[in-house]
Amino acid sequence: MERWGFFISIVSGVVTILGLVGIFVKIGSALGSVDAEMKEMRKDIDGNQKDINALGSKVNQMQIENTRLISTLSSDLGWIKASLADIKTEVQKKKE
Repeated sequence: MERWGFFISIVSGVVTILGLVGIFVKIGSALGSVDAEMKEMRKDIDGNQKDINALGSKVNQMQIENTRLISTLSSDLGWIKASLADIKTEVQKKKE
């Protein structure tokens, strides 16, 4: 009986050790997977940040171009108004 108890205690000790090793392997695998996912997310975040900065630059450039276009159109509109005023005065002179 004593040998049987000794055998059971050795088997339970080995199973306990194998269980602990299995748990540590599972935890290590999970941490490695999480670490890999975090590195991939960091790459995506850095890429998105660069894209956002590029879009900001494009928006600023478009605002500058729009301002330039508006000022050009405004001066052209002023010239058209002045021309129409000149034509109107000439037409009124001819009517008189």
